[in-house]
Amino acid sequence: MIVGGHSKVHFLVKKFIAEGHKLIVLHKDEEECKRLAKIHKASIVHGDGTDPAVLEDAGVVGCNVVIAISNSDAENLIVCQVAGKIYGVERTLAVVNDPEHVEVFKKLGVHAVISTADIIFGVIDQEVSVDEIISLMPIEAGKIDIMDIEIGSDFIAAGKSIIELDMPEDSVIGFIVRGEIQMVPKENTIIREGDRLIILSLRSVQPALIEAIRGRAD
Repeated sequence: MIVGGHSKVHFLVKKFIAEGHKLIVLHKDEEECKRLAKIHKASIVHGDGTDPAVLEDAGVVGCNVVIAISNSDAENLIVCQVAGKIYGVERTLAVVNDPEHVEVFKKLGVHAVISTADIIFGVIDQEVSVDEIISLMPIEAGKIDIMDIEIGSDFIAAGKSIIELDMPEDSVIGFIVRGEIQMVPKENTIIREGDRLIILSLRSVQPALIEAIRGRAD
């Protein structure tokens, strides 16, 4: 289930459906719901995701993942807490605008927290120029994708530092999730088996990016 968000919801829904996931989208903007319903073959529900009754009616009980991506950190926290603590959803994920909320959300039971500011700082920290950052920023316009890749033992990236990877120019690792730890990587950060890499890239370079992380397919 995806709760909240605006134009970025379209690309998330499109991605999940393409991967074969059964999806519910809950949004409190009725016009946005109508727009999404015309585009996607998914269950689109109009309502306030911070209301437990609305979440239940929308079908949260049958979900194994709830993703809260509204512009309000507080609303995203409420959604995740209600989904996890009241309805027993296995995994909750919240997007936050304020990096200081990451640890707070985790202590309050949110399983995964992504700070948009930290991802951008990660881009800057890897010495991407301002022009490149601007060109990567319009995720909502479909210029780039955010990829989540878990590192397997046979991946060529395992055991290497970020600077050693032969990644295409129009891609950057903005965030690494390592067990319960989340970090903004440096150039000398060593990638380990089991790490989840949150990567921003132009769609056109994804094949080369996957090869740089995983290796050539046999």
